[in-house]
Amino acid sequence: MAAAKKGQTSKLILKVQTGLNKAGEMTLSQRTFTNVNPALADTDLLEIGTALGALQSHTVDSVNRQDEAQIAQA
Repeated sequence: MAAAKKGQTSKLILKVQTGLNKAGEMTLSQRTFTNVNPALADTDLLEIGTALGALQSHTVDSVNRQDEAQIAQA
């Protein structure tokens, strides 16, 4: 039985450092950019995330990609 992806979507998520909590641990917030082309290479997405991170007022902790797709019988 063969399977195929349907309706694949991708998001670019920037996690930024927003301060410290009472315990002195770093707090993070995220900036999510939806409707990213799922065919985009990881290297290209990292480059875009780095450029967007430079526009943020907070320090970027990480650049993340989230992919989602439905798996169906082909």
